[in-house]
Amino acid sequence: MKEKIRKPVCAGTWYSDDPDELSHEIDGYLENAAKENLNVKAVVVPHAGYMFSGQTAAISFRQISDKIKTVIILGTSHRYPLRGACIIDYDFYSSPLGRVKLSDKVKSFLKEKEVVSIPAADNNEHSIEIEIPFLQRALKDFTIIPVVVGEVDAAGFSKILEKYYDENTLIVVSVDLSHFNQYDLAVKLDTFSINSILELNAENIKFSEIDSPHAVMALIHLAERKKWKTKLLDYRNSGDVVHDRSSVVGYSSIIFYEDDYE
Repeated sequence: MKEKIRKPVCAGTWYSDDPDELSHEIDGYLENAAKENLNVKAVVVPHAGYMFSGQTAAISFRQISDKIKTVIILGTSHRYPLRGACIIDYDFYSSPLGRVKLSDKVKSFLKEKEVVSIPAADNNEHSIEIEIPFLQRALKDFTIIPVVVGEVDAAGFSKILEKYYDENTLIVVSVDLSHFNQYDLAVKLDTFSINSILELNAENIKFSEIDSPHAVMALIHLAERKKWKTKLLDYRNSGDVVHDRSSVVGYSSIIFYEDDYE
């Protein structure tokens, strides 16, 4: 039976399609990130082109344990009006750095309430794909559960996440903050969004200008039940990178962690 492989759609544009160049770039970002030495359970990372948000993403990925075996990646649907949480039953996700196998749990996940399989929601979507090379450089042997999250009941979806979560699982929420505002307004909007996440205030996320609200709300509900703590590691926007502050996009690195002694 022919293998079903999800090929990258942004390699060569949003990030390098040359394996050596890509590895060198990601390793550089990771080396520039300080290690917090916390028991990290989930991370919030951006999904812009690496030149804009690569360093911010790396700060989160630097914190994860190399003992992780399964990564649940929650993306968003930028181009398709998605209702539900979408998984396409691929065998592998491909990147310039090689292939990553989908978890055996995907078959079961697909049977859950609100989970759908709509190829149009994934075909040109970058929010999951762009995290794969970082995971390939940060982890050794892992599988993924890639979920494009549309409009869902966040509390209910959080219970699905919990069902597939264990001590060897990491949750990655791929989310950019405010889009195309003037710099000072963007900082104000992003501060509200970040504080809402740090305070585990899912209700406020409904009023935040972020592009993965339902994924973030689901993570918050799960974090409340798990009693995870939060920490902001980095915030910046595209205006800090290219110095055009007339229309910027915000990026954050936030970790959810558990004290080892609890």
